[in-house]
Amino acid sequence: MTEQQQARKATVTTPSDWEIHIEREFDAPRDLVFATFTDPALIPEWWDPTTVVDEMVVRPGGSSRFVILGEDGTEETAFRGTYREIAPPERLVQTFEWEGLPGHVHVETARGSARFSSSTASRTATVSSAPGWRRA
Repeated sequence: MTEQQQARKATVTTPSDWEIHIEREFDAPRDLVFATFTDPALIPEWWDPTTVVDEMVVRPGGSSRFVILGEDGTEETAFRGTYREIAPPERLVQTFEWEGLPGHVHVETARGSARFSSSTASRTATVSSAPGWRRA
């Protein structure tokens, strides 16, 4: 792995027991990096080729639902959320919930910043509701 490739690995930190922060630099314009979060055609490329965008209304109050298909082509699992704030290409705030564990919602905040020849995308996920979970 080259030094440049190593510099582009994701950095993962845990600012608190209830937060995960991921940051990664991309050799791409900030608008394109932001589109990977908001363009239904790009979601399968970003997530996994077996991902189907069932619903994606990218506006405050709009909702999303992504389905992961199994090898036989049937629904294996799904995720849903609601868009809270959208400020292209700088900020996107949305909820995220795995349908296999309903009620365990977290809020994701994606931020983008531009550098001379690349873009940095950072994402922070915070657990906002978790029935039965207690802080230590």
